[in-house]
Amino acid sequence: MGNFAWFSSTVEFLKELENPEFISSLKGRFRESFKEDPSMELVNSWTSEIVFLKKALQEIGGSIVLEYRIPGSGERADVVLVSEGAEKNAVVIEMKGWRKGIEKNAFLYETDQKQPIQVNPLYQLMNYVGKIRFTSSSGDSFKVDGKVVLYHLDRINNSEILVFRSEEKRLESFLKTVITRSDSNGNGIKFVHSVYKQNEALFDVIRQHFEELRQGAMETVVKSGFGLYGDQVKVYNRLIEAIEHNEEGQFIVAGGPGSGKTMIAVELLLRASGMNKQQTVLCYRNNRMIESLRKLFASKYRGLDTMIKFFSTGRPGNPGVAEKGWTASLDLAIFDESQRMTLENMQLAGKAARTAIFFFDEKQILSTEEKGTRDNFFNIYPKATFMELTGLYRNGLEYGKFVESLLKSHLDLPELTDYSLSCFDNIADMIGELRKKQETGKTALVASFTESKGNLNDRKSIENIRVGYPLSSNLDIYKGSGVTIRWLMDPKTEYAPFWVDAECNKLDTCASVYGCQGFEADYVGLIWGRDLVWREKRFELGDNCEDSSGGHSNLKKLFMKGKAGNMEAYETARFLLINRYRILLTRGIKGTFIFCEDPETASFLRESIHSSIHAHTSQDTLS
Repeated sequence: MGNFAWFSSTVEFLKELENPEFISSLKGRFRESFKEDPSMELVNSWTSEIVFLKKALQEIGGSIVLEYRIPGSGERADVVLVSEGAEKNAVVIEMKGWRKGIEKNAFLYETDQKQPIQVNPLYQLMNYVGKIRFTSSSGDSFKVDGKVVLYHLDRINNSEILVFRSEEKRLESFLKTVITRSDSNGNGIKFVHSVYKQNEALFDVIRQHFEELRQGAMETVVKSGFGLYGDQVKVYNRLIEAIEHNEEGQFIVAGGPGSGKTMIAVELLLRASGMNKQQTVLCYRNNRMIESLRKLFASKYRGLDTMIKFFSTGRPGNPGVAEKGWTASLDLAIFDESQRMTLENMQLAGKAARTAIFFFDEKQILSTEEKGTRDNFFNIYPKATFMELTGLYRNGLEYGKFVESLLKSHLDLPELTDYSLSCFDNIADMIGELRKKQETGKTALVASFTESKGNLNDRKSIENIRVGYPLSSNLDIYKGSGVTIRWLMDPKTEYAPFWVDAECNKLDTCASVYGCQGFEADYVGLIWGRDLVWREKRFELGDNCEDSSGGHSNLKKLFMKGKAGNMEAYETARFLLINRYRILLTRGIKGTFIFCEDPETASFLRESIHSSIHAHTSQDTLS
């Protein structure tokens, strides 16, 4: 899946180039692989790239793949050559047909293209190489290198990575040293069938590359597989420019689950601190995220943790940055999870700093009081700069589409190849499988807010047991299982160790949606409750909901009102529950394991997962 056109040898590829219908055949292969038509610009680029490659590959062995889709990503490398010799080498070739190319900075080039500002091809190449090395299963066995080919430009600097017009022999000379031919190793097949395998989580990367992020030295992060893709690069660079030049105004960034909002928000804060922008804050409503980031920052620089603030506390005597009573004048305020703002929060936040940056995802709204939607931002800040993160960073493109299709009750689910997804018949089996995964990554448990509501005042209360027997709801499916899982409760003492220090691997406590929003683990076990259940053709309200957060408009009251016959309340509760499961289902980087407490819903989930993983036939196009 995702391999556009693979050729078992460069000899075969060069022979195919002699076919006058070659470009036409590429169009068909592209449609078959990516389910869309190639743009005219892309087709034109193939024609020019082929001319260059035909000259450069005459004496090169190995296999070749065009438009290689990097596992777990929407990003495609133009060309990858794979050695078929004893040494497993791969070379990524990023090709640009620009006739003008001026490097603006480490991230961007000014070009003659329809969209003149393009991602710096050196950064793009490092990103691809880093992703393959650290987020692809092939990274374990292949040595990956790369070159950028600017086939319409004359040499403008001495970079060894850049190859310019009429330098085909220079590229050929390099390839001869790493790409060797053989008829038996099958390295190309192994490479193109690689799967997504993210090695590190966001908090780990922040901890390891803290100083590089502060100083703007992104190369180390990129080489670790956490490079920004096209949309992220442009958003990040535009925001850095605004911070550097103290631009006055609002910047509003939309992005779905896993699109990199929190990653970019934290990187902006660290970069601003490296620029000595003293009056800078990163704001959340989520007290679990705040405590976790404060602990992480304090472990690196004393005092830097004070840059993490609440945008809303609900306490007039101690207001958040986006509440009445906040008096400090800020240079920069970054608001993550801004969908959770009230209208008043949104209005006040924009006045709290010279430069205000909002990251939001309206599909993660959790209550009727939360108003951070695209329309509301447009109405309040019509002159703001709006940007969008359209890709998926955390879980991979196919899994993101799977979650959306599943929750919207679209049964034409996409094929899953790069993500581990299973629905288990009993809780013990799911936990057992998670323990096996601890050999390769961090695991965690999350759960729907059902069966017990939690009791912070009495740690021994039955209300703090989410899985076990007995439960306060009288659900008895765990009787005899020997499994007891408690809620995480205290944001100040439990959440930072759980997510940042990997105590989540104990698998004896679980987080609700409020305790996992913004967090991640390699493999997540989801306890799907009786609040949202599958009945015939769509998800409906179930038999139990204990989510009473949010005061008078809490979900539990809406749930009960809807069950009593109020259709407006019913659909609102259903909408908010779907948002919750979107969050719960996208916390796992490499995989999500599900145990469902409602039998009919469990059966539907098993069938849906099976159809996406097993019922599709691989469509890899092999010449």
